[in-house]
Amino acid sequence: MIKISNNHILALIAAVLAVTCVMSVCSPIRFERQQAGREQAVKERLIKIRYAEEKYRKANGVYSGSFDILVKEGYLADSLQYIPYTEKKKFDLTATTQIGKSGRQIPLMECGAMYNDYLSGLDENSIANLIEEANNAGRYPGLKIGDITTPNDNAGNWE
Repeated sequence: MIKISNNHILALIAAVLAVTCVMSVCSPIRFERQQAGREQAVKERLIKIRYAEEKYRKANGVYSGSFDILVKEGYLADSLQYIPYTEKKKFDLTATTQIGKSGRQIPLMECGAMYNDYLSGLDENSIANLIEEANNAGRYPGLKIGDITTPNDNAGNWE
């Protein structure tokens, strides 16, 4: 029978603790790297959606607010309406018209993807922290372009 000394047990425990410490430091770094990659893909699609909506507005005077119309009329490729890293979940797209102080109608649009959609499958606690931080600051909990309450030239909330 093999006799295990206390030194061997302590060495094993120290090794397990060291691995745990390294993993706890690497986990947030890995999450941030994966988040940055996913956000880049989402931003690229949002910019293409903004471009398609702008072309539609120049031709029709208002924003479409509908991927079906943008795709049908050839302003946007069908695949660009889906949020990357999701199972065919669509971006939230809304359009409206606001009456300005001068009485002029101002067309507005908003298109976005929530953190819990495009970061799905990553660390749940980190995603929850991002959402809570955005909500506490009064920001949109994800990436979006435009705003249906305030004209902002369809700028992205990361720009």
